[in-house]
Amino acid sequence: MALASNNSINMREDGISKIETFYRLRGYSSPGTSGSSDSGEAKFIIEGIVRRKGASPNSYLARSRLERSLYIQSWVDISRSDDWAILAADHFELGPIQLNSPGQIVWHTSENMVSQIAGQCKTANLVQRLGGSARNTRNLAARIWPVVNQKQPPTTIFKTTGVKDSVPGRTGEIRIWRIDDEYLSPPGCTWRVACQRGSNDNTYSRPSGIERLENWQHIDGRWQFTATIRLREEDICKGQTGDCHVYLDRLNLKHSKLLIENDSRPVVLHLLGAAQGHSNNSGDQTAAMSIGANALVCGVDANSTTCNRRPERLIISTEATAAPDRCSTQHHRLNLAGNSLPAAWILMRQGTVALQADTQLQGMIWTHSFCSNNHRLSLNASTQTAGSSTLTQQAANLWDWGSKGFSGYGRRITRGIRGTGLDQFQRF
Repeated sequence: MALASNNSINMREDGISKIETFYRLRGYSSPGTSGSSDSGEAKFIIEGIVRRKGASPNSYLARSRLERSLYIQSWVDISRSDDWAILAADHFELGPIQLNSPGQIVWHTSENMVSQIAGQCKTANLVQRLGGSARNTRNLAARIWPVVNQKQPPTTIFKTTGVKDSVPGRTGEIRIWRIDDEYLSPPGCTWRVACQRGSNDNTYSRPSGIERLENWQHIDGRWQFTATIRLREEDICKGQTGDCHVYLDRLNLKHSKLLIENDSRPVVLHLLGAAQGHSNNSGDQTAAMSIGANALVCGVDANSTTCNRRPERLIISTEATAAPDRCSTQHHRLNLAGNSLPAAWILMRQGTVALQADTQLQGMIWTHSFCSNNHRLSLNASTQTAGSSTLTQQAANLWDWGSKGFSGYGRRITRGIRGTGLDQFQRF
């Protein structure tokens, strides 16, 4: 489409008709889109045309082309909590969500949906489309940010040294945990809430030296086995420094507590499944994390039993290789209720986060499917660290996002910087 109007400046009067100039955009190539960075070189081509007024569009007296490169930079400001994704998913059953801090609900939608939702932004129709209710969050519609052709960040943003928890005495073999207070009969580890196996083993064993307190309690009219398990710094990733990565094929707690020391180093929990080729002898039991309303999983400081509420230091992820079927898939699923997970940063690109009851969480949730089951999620993206730093600033410093090229996740700012390449001018 020509950029000049019909009253374009007359370049010459020769008694026949006006000679005018026109300009149009002939082409543009973007730097592409990825999950961690949307920066790179873009190119655009401007065509200039000289022709007589009223002449055929294909008739011209002269034509030229200018090709120019720009460096396109796209990022989310680390200090602007309003722009960050506090909750993000491809599939939403949002429910009566309650957002207690700044941040966006990022919805990954498809290009064929753009025309349908373009007129619904910042309206109640968009909230309804995501299965939500705005009664608990003021101006909820304005905080839903649909995006296309974008990906969630990779799990590598939560990895620096990347130390893996290994089986004691078997260096290099990953230790896989099974923490379950409901089914207490895996071969080799009966009547234990916390069990372990090597990645090459089919049966579990009892971990030695783990601090635990186990007893029977009369709950809901019957005696039930409960435990308080403490994973100290010397218990996991023993003898190593830096971020500790712990692998589980099942976590199922109804009335027990799991305390993880993470004050001197952050801990990442990885939920495994059969798709990764790790053998599993749990029968029909699902590879999921379920934390009941009367249970607790949290990060603590050394020698403390109080949750430290530092979500950037307790990360939950999944190793799934395929996206779930919305809310019906039971594997690679995190089930939450009440205040059972007080503070964590959840990144489950191919997983599901589901609510079993009204739930409170301090942190962020980035997942494929979010399923409220009509329960309320009260979400607060903040940190307990003293000072004015935001949660994202704390995470960026802790996980060294600057060196990873991770430019943030949420509502992006995009700018073009001229001068990354030579202009090319052609006249023909």
